Amino acid sequence: MNGGVTNAELNSLIKIYIARHGETTWNAEGRIQGWSDPGLSPLGYAQSLALFEHLKTRPLGAVYSSDLQRSYLTAQPIARHLGLPILRQTELKEIGFGILEGKNLFQFDEELKQEWNRFKDDRFSYRIPGAENYTDVANRLTPFMERILQQHEGEEILIVGHRVVNRLLIGMFLGFPLEKTLKIEQTNDCLYLIERNEKIKVFHYLDGEVKEGLLLVGKEISL
Repeated sequence: MNGGVTNAELNSLIKIYIARHGETTWNAEGRIQGWSDPGLSPLGYAQSLALFEHLKTRPLGAVYSSDLQRSYLTAQPIARHLGLPILRQTELKEIGFGILEGKNLFQFDEELKQEWNRFKDDRFSYRIPGAENYTDVANRLTPFMERILQQHEGEEILIVGHRVVNRLLIGMFLGFPLEKTLKIEQTNDCLYLIERNEKIKVFHYLDGEVKEGLLLVGKEISL
């Protein structure tokens, strides 16, 4: 007996781990990354090893990363340990920040500050020159999300992405309205687990503890 859970329901359970890449050299410097491709900092490499330690005994069936090296490098230790290829997906790359990429968030001139404020006020419609908005990112993530749910039923998988991409992807897996995803937080060392079958549950792992619910900007909540 399985406490009233049928074999079909157990087989349909999909566990999706969603990690943010480890800290990069630009994260440490306060520079905006987007589609730019800096490597991991020493702390970022340590965070990739912490991810490996956390997942090394899990029966992962697939490891996905974005096509940017900070995501790929974070996924490498656990993928090597499990003998899995890293499936690099362009859909998982971070939101493009256009003319703001490489700039220090705390050293904007007046023009860049105005662009940043316009974007913060309307992240789903406004595009910084040469950039994307949240709607653009959600549109490219939707086919990926649907493919994951179709191809990995009954499996455990890992997705290593980026801050904006992950907050949207997590919200979409949970069935949230897109506007609600703005509240989802994920630091470089935070790992999420989404369990989907008859019910959807979400957990986050941070500082050696696991808690049910989401880590939000400024606080934690249960789903």
